[in-house]
Amino acid sequence: MEENSTQVFISFIQETCQTVFSEISQSAFWFQVAALVISIFLSLLVSKALGRKLLDWESLFQEDTIKDKFWGFVLRLISKLLFSVFAALFLSLQAYVIADKGLLPEHNFNLINIGYQVFYAWALLVLLMQVFESSRYLEQLRRPLYSLFWILAFLQIIGVLPKFIQAMREINLPIGTDSLTLWALFVGIFTVIVAIIVAQWLSNLCNNALASAKDIDDNFKIVLSRLINVAFIILAIIISLSSVGLDLTILSVFGGAIGVGLGFGLQKIASNYISGFIILFDHSVKIGDTVEVGGFNGKITQIKTRYSVLRNFSGEEMIIPNENFVTQNVKNFTFTDRASVSSIETSIGYECDVDRALAILVEVAKKQERILADPQPWAVMTGFGNDGLNLKLSFWVRDPERGTSVLRSTVMKEVLEQFNEENISIPYTIRDVTLKGKLEIKTTNDSSS
Repeated sequence: MEENSTQVFISFIQETCQTVFSEISQSAFWFQVAALVISIFLSLLVSKALGRKLLDWESLFQEDTIKDKFWGFVLRLISKLLFSVFAALFLSLQAYVIADKGLLPEHNFNLINIGYQVFYAWALLVLLMQVFESSRYLEQLRRPLYSLFWILAFLQIIGVLPKFIQAMREINLPIGTDSLTLWALFVGIFTVIVAIIVAQWLSNLCNNALASAKDIDDNFKIVLSRLINVAFIILAIIISLSSVGLDLTILSVFGGAIGVGLGFGLQKIASNYISGFIILFDHSVKIGDTVEVGGFNGKITQIKTRYSVLRNFSGEEMIIPNENFVTQNVKNFTFTDRASVSSIETSIGYECDVDRALAILVEVAKKQERILADPQPWAVMTGFGNDGLNLKLSFWVRDPERGTSVLRSTVMKEVLEQFNEENISIPYTIRDVTLKGKLEIKTTNDSSS
């Protein structure tokens, strides 16, 4: 097998060299090369001039509307296709002139025909790159793809690419009981990559449509987005593998191996993964909720496939496995209503006006923007203290996830100012020390002489 592959490769090199030398030694080849060069040169001049005009027109469609986005996309696409379209046009005009003047017989137009194919293929590549420009994979592979295209185009022009493909078809790779050609393996890998890129692009389109939908719950958007991503990728792999003639029953072996792995070593990961979908479906917790899990209190900022992220008011973040939200007790402060109750306590002297003090507490609370007016704040007397009357002000905070320490401090400072203005005293403990009996002060005299 190794000797056959080596012989095929050597014969391929020999035939390639003979083809190249025979082509470049003919005058017909250089006539066609000149036609291609002239076509490319004229196309660059025309496309550059028209491209500037199209860019000026594109600047007129900058608003964030469907109409402006559509026309902006069309103008960008046309500007990128100008080169290949005009190159093919100029090449066809020169081919007509050459044929009309009888400079070359029609059966010697091989290089010009290849030029048509290259220009059309380049237009198709540009079209695909423009349509799939939102894909981050293609954005990273843009320059390598362009370089690979021109390398393949050059090999096609000199007649090497067809022979190279034929050589790859004759090289067999023994895999199991079947033999797989090198060309089939290459086509399979290429098909899988393209299918995944297309699937990712379609998934991004669906995710953008979901993000703009206002009548769908945020948790349900996340669930649909993840299911769509997985479904498109699985569908792309199945279609690409079946398109190259691979037996899909082999996937059952991998499916069984994955099932065994999930049953033993990956049961925790599987549990967290399933728990992530459960909490998204049952809405027990949502992004933005303030919860307490395992003694950690914070706001849910992310719900991932395996874990969720809690951020407390001090800026600390805790990564909580999703399983904990399903199997443990979770205190959700914003389950039915985001607002929560907060309170402050104070005291006044026994000689002060209790009703006026209670009214001041409520008035100060009503002035705060973060405190709800309905239900309105309330103040009560909670008991008779040793030094004064104990009062308590309670109120509903609109956005407790922002914290209440600063808000409570602001309320207490304003209450203190109002009490001072209306001579309402806040008692404090005074201790009187009484000494009983005769106080004797003893001094120690030095007896040393």
